[in-house]
Amino acid sequence: MKKILFLGFLILGLISACDKTDDENINSIVELPKGPQDTVTSLMLTFEDVLDSSAKIVNYFDEDGLGPIKPRIGRITLNANREYLLTLRIEDGTGVPVVLNNKIKTNGKDFKICLSNPLGLIVEPKDSDGTFPIGLENGFKTSSQLGSDVLTLSIKYQKGVKTGSCEPGIVYFNTAFPITIE
Repeated sequence: MKKILFLGFLILGLISACDKTDDENINSIVELPKGPQDTVTSLMLTFEDVLDSSAKIVNYFDEDGLGPIKPRIGRITLNANREYLLTLRIEDGTGVPVVLNNKIKTNGKDFKICLSNPLGLIVEPKDSDGTFPIGLENGFKTSSQLGSDVLTLSIKYQKGVKTGSCEPGIVYFNTAFPITIE
């Protein structure tokens, strides 16, 4: 009986150690690339209504990047029970302006753009790295739920750990847009 009890504790200990090691390995593998990092100073979200092709544009603008001036963030106002095509344009304007979409698309296996889904929103990425979604182009559906909340947008750097989910990796950029569904 003692041998069985000992064997049970040994197996339980090994399982716990493996779980901890796996989590530590995922976090230690993902590191931002060496050298200067891009700064998101401008982000434009374009919501094109699939039904009538009208477009609503919402901007994030941070003129000094990580400086003391707070970014200006627009409010998203969309109609209930509608389907939109959401496209993103991401820029680094800290020097000569650079469109970061190209970098993200070219290195799609290393990046994932994650959007929260408040108010019953359904977000379906339309672009991919060949295996997993990237998120620069998305199907975006509103439900019948009316109200106001916050839509969070994160760019995750997931080199070597990308699984299609937003869990692994390092947050490269994060912001929140006020959103209203009417």
